[in-house]
Amino acid sequence: MKPNDLEVAPDFVDIDCLDRFTEQAIKWLDGQAAAARNGKPFMLYLSHTSPHKPVIPLKRFRGKGDAGAYGEFMMETDWHVGRVLDWLDENKLADNTLVVFTSDNGPETTWRKRIEKFGHHSNGIFREGKRSIYEGGHRVPFLVRWPAKVKAGSRWEEPVCQTDLLATFAEMLGKKLPDNAGEDSVSFYRALTGQDAPQRLAMIHHGMQGRYAIREGKWKLIMEGGRRAAKRELYNLSVDPGETTNLIAQHPGLANRLAKRITDIIQNGRTTSGQLQPNDTPPWKDLVWMVD
Repeated sequence: MKPNDLEVAPDFVDIDCLDRFTEQAIKWLDGQAAAARNGKPFMLYLSHTSPHKPVIPLKRFRGKGDAGAYGEFMMETDWHVGRVLDWLDENKLADNTLVVFTSDNGPETTWRKRIEKFGHHSNGIFREGKRSIYEGGHRVPFLVRWPAKVKAGSRWEEPVCQTDLLATFAEMLGKKLPDNAGEDSVSFYRALTGQDAPQRLAMIHHGMQGRYAIREGKWKLIMEGGRRAAKRELYNLSVDPGETTNLIAQHPGLANRLAKRITDIIQNGRTTSGQLQPNDTPPWKDLVWMVD
């Protein structure tokens, strides 16, 4: 590997990423504004690098927060997101533009140091953080702004997975997904618009240590396996979101039902109803409970 192979462009500067990405996004939006006001839709996917390392907020934000550079990086992120929202307001496109703000995983392992130094829990009430099979690894912000359809300040307390965006957008547009697309995508469009929405189908998680988990309703079953050969665990997330009390001994039947469910999902190649789909690869070695 050459010394500069990690950089994607000669003019790449880490500290400029958030500002540059936002500037380019707004520049692109400027080119869509006239057509959008005449009814032509657009879609912008803006993937900021924060709060991923390296944590280097702009100078204007340094010393402004109470959780060190990480907190200041989050303040800068908030500012950049606000610039995009301001653009929508100024161009009178906010009412009928759906904005989704979310993240890819829980906090990096430095969350432990922030508790020691600043008393700040980046993982909130949840257990562990990024790469973990516990909720701290998977629970992320998920905020929506759509003034024409979504009531300000409203909340939906049911689980949502980012895979659900595809089915939700399809329902918004009145499109039917083919059997081999969005096999694990469940629309939450009805919930967005204040209608009764069904409980989300089971969703599956996977942690870096090799363990799988299935979440269905209030229950979460973590499967055996992983690098430490851990045993199954069962949690009632409605009363124990911090996953402090393993209920596997009290509910063996429920645990067996969920174990069958995750096995069926893997074998069927989908969570939703429809034609069974083949998996792209042979079963991963982490599926230890499925090994004959």
